[in-house]
Amino acid sequence: MKEEEKTPLELTVFTGKLAFPKAAMPLEIFRKVADRFTKVSVEERLQAMWNYLVMETEHLESTKASLEDAAQAAQLAMRRDAEEFNDAKRDRYLKVFGNALRSAEAIDNIVSYIESIQRMTERDFIVLQVINKVMNKPGDWKPQHDPVSGQIAKLHPTTLISRAQELSVQIAIALGQATERNTYNREEGYAICNRLQGFGLVHEMEQTRELPLANYIFRLSVQGATLLKLLGEDVPNYEHYVKR
Repeated sequence: MKEEEKTPLELTVFTGKLAFPKAAMPLEIFRKVADRFTKVSVEERLQAMWNYLVMETEHLESTKASLEDAAQAAQLAMRRDAEEFNDAKRDRYLKVFGNALRSAEAIDNIVSYIESIQRMTERDFIVLQVINKVMNKPGDWKPQHDPVSGQIAKLHPTTLISRAQELSVQIAIALGQATERNTYNREEGYAICNRLQGFGLVHEMEQTRELPLANYIFRLSVQGATLLKLLGEDVPNYEHYVKR
């Protein structure tokens, strides 16, 4: 490459590596960021995402989703993917988009699920999966007689309350915390659960907590159950969460 064709950042990285070897790593970080924001890189990312989205709908003959909503979701997914260069999130965007269009029941507001994926970190996804595994087990919902609706499946709060210890332990393990002794701090897992609640994916069940060792209770919301289903996760009791 001719010197006049080098960008100021490329020259800075090159000379920085020579003059300050210990600065090579931070300079490399910014070079990677700069590379992602070149016109060619963004256009290639957009074209690739476009092709993937087309493949998701290639053999689709009909859908119960709103076409306007689907178009907005595709547009948002392309924009977010070009901004972030995050292949894990790209995969989730595509799964949500394709599964929402192929769903047997109408999925409302696909855009909201794309937005949730964009805001969530990998640790957020890990904790959401743990909540689904611990607090949403087959057989949790029991058929009961309702004076207005007749026979209806219900989830009793004591079923979930009894799993508070299991939930906090499993989340701690998933986050890499040592749980051999019961003195580990639950606040990291609790903070992530609260993030998920802010995204509308889980709900906290009320209780009094004594910091920092008290357990906590969160359950899936309809939005959270649907997002996991669209991502291809096994979601027990899904039909009860989304019953219309």
